[in-house]
Amino acid sequence: MSSTQRAAVIYYPGRVDRKKLVAAVEAITLPGGWEPTLWLATSDSETGGPQTLRALAQNATHILVSGGDGTIRGVAEALVISGRTDVTMGIVPSGTGNVLARNLGVELGNVQRAVTAGLTGKKYSVDVGRADLVFANGELDQRFFTGIAGVGLDARIMQNTNPALKRKIGWIAYIEGGIKALPAKFDRLLVSVDGREPRRLKLHSLLVGNAGWLPGNISLMPDARLDDGVLDVAAIGPRRIWNWIDFWSRVTWQNKVMRPLSLGRRWMDSTANLKTIENLCGAHIHVLSEKPVDIQLDGDPLGKIVKVDFNAVPRALSVRV
Repeated sequence: MSSTQRAAVIYYPGRVDRKKLVAAVEAITLPGGWEPTLWLATSDSETGGPQTLRALAQNATHILVSGGDGTIRGVAEALVISGRTDVTMGIVPSGTGNVLARNLGVELGNVQRAVTAGLTGKKYSVDVGRADLVFANGELDQRFFTGIAGVGLDARIMQNTNPALKRKIGWIAYIEGGIKALPAKFDRLLVSVDGREPRRLKLHSLLVGNAGWLPGNISLMPDARLDDGVLDVAAIGPRRIWNWIDFWSRVTWQNKVMRPLSLGRRWMDSTANLKTIENLCGAHIHVLSEKPVDIQLDGDPLGKIVKVDFNAVPRALSVRV
């Protein structure tokens, strides 16, 4: 390998076995004659973006992220804004959801294999989502995400989840956040896909994503692909207990067993409706809320918004798998 290659490891110190990570990285970089590796820890005030900019300024060619979805989002956002598609990102999953890692097929729990894939694996260009936000206080912002954004109940659960408990027991901690969000209320959103006639939806959550699979083999957007140039949408609005039973059936075993079959897919699509879950897709999703509503990007709660425009940014991020 060329001596011009340089790895930068951006890691969340509270979730990472640094000794094991160093050994795995050096097993590749030292024999290959890479430039000295940069080690950049995140903090509560700097969650990945500033570290990425420092790595780029020091000529990093391969960025390895060891952390959760929030850390990955921060790194990916900085790379997309920089326009540096020549610099690749690899993932060593160590978070709660690991949504992008799961959908890329990165092996969870095996540091050496994840590091090897992240530094020497095949280069793959994926889409990212861009969210143009109008907050309840009138402030404007633009953010990027790699997995799933959520408006409504989904975001309130993220907001209410105890961070310490999440670090301790993983995604199961979201159950506590869900209990705190009860009673589940409906939000009323005006949603337009690719400029088509807006639909007025009464729902619990609106999910917009580039990746469809979640922990527990759950998929709310089973047709989502990382490189298809569109974002997938799941409008979730069960009214009654039997709607919730249908919902959980659809997002678990039906997606695994029935959707791969032509007849099963046609049946699922023909019986889908907002009282359970409805799926849409498009390159541009416009969302207007009747009143301030919570939003999250890749598990990061951002606060309350009144409007958001989601756009797919095709092949804006280079990853290695």
